[in-house]
Amino acid sequence: MLGGEAVPYGKLWRTGANEPTMIHTSGPLAIAGIKLPAGSYSLYTVPGPSEWVIIVNRSITQWGEESNYTDKVKAQEVGRANVKAESAAAPVEKFTIRAEPPGSDATALLLEWQTTRVRIPLSQ
Repeated sequence: MLGGEAVPYGKLWRTGANEPTMIHTSGPLAIAGIKLPAGSYSLYTVPGPSEWVIIVNRSITQWGEESNYTDKVKAQEVGRANVKAESAAAPVEKFTIRAEPPGSDATALLLEWQTTRVRIPLSQ
């Protein structure tokens, strides 16, 4: 899947299926150094074999297909950042997004699928 036809490397991905992944924060938050005020955002990525581009966008109403990431949607980007891809300790069958550690004191958002883990730093 990752790096294949479904989710090719170097192409914009909605980071999930159907609608893009949404992030809701009740206070200020930095995702991979991208500073966000409280609010709702969509998360896109550009996967790569060793590095992923993280994209945070204010637009939350578009359908997630990459073809719907129009110039109008792109104009609402809050920021982009690069993060390293790692090998997962064990294969992950279903695409998973989880906080590490779990709960409101999370310091990272983990994206895991197959043998890939992407750790996105979180800070306040």
